[in-house]
Amino acid sequence: MRLDTFETYDDPRCNITAVTQEAFARTLPRLPAGTGVGEAYERLMDMTMQLAADDVQGLRDRRGPCEVHLIPLVSLYGFRFGELDDEFRPWLVQVDALPKKRRAVYRLIASLGWTNARTAEVLGCSEGWTSKLMKQAKDDLTTAGVSVEELQKGFFDVETDRRKEKACPM
Repeated sequence: MRLDTFETYDDPRCNITAVTQEAFARTLPRLPAGTGVGEAYERLMDMTMQLAADDVQGLRDRRGPCEVHLIPLVSLYGFRFGELDDEFRPWLVQVDALPKKRRAVYRLIASLGWTNARTAEVLGCSEGWTSKLMKQAKDDLTTAGVSVEELQKGFFDVETDRRKEKACPM
């Protein structure tokens, strides 16, 4: 559910974990006995999407710094790994292990494709500072054995394209 909600709204200012937890709290106690798994999932997703839409609507016009909520990459994508792309799992673990500010900048720019200016605005710092944090994050990842360029092209760019296709079917 978190992945579906994340992919629908694709905005880390929306606290997907809190939204999902709230959907469970509101939906599960109201499910009639004998409700099938498929129907329960649909009701949970309906509630989750409504709560996320309300949250995102409140963030749309907000300017200035705000908190970002980054779900660990391995949690988001771990279930999708197969023989062909399992090589990315240890690299995603390294991204998740970056210090909080470096991780946020790296994820917003590399994974979500945000501009340096937008990232700086949302995090409440200068563009020079986000550039510095991005460089430090890339250096940390390279030191940890991550091929930053291959991770970008082979995973993040592929995932971004897949999300775009899913959001805008032809």
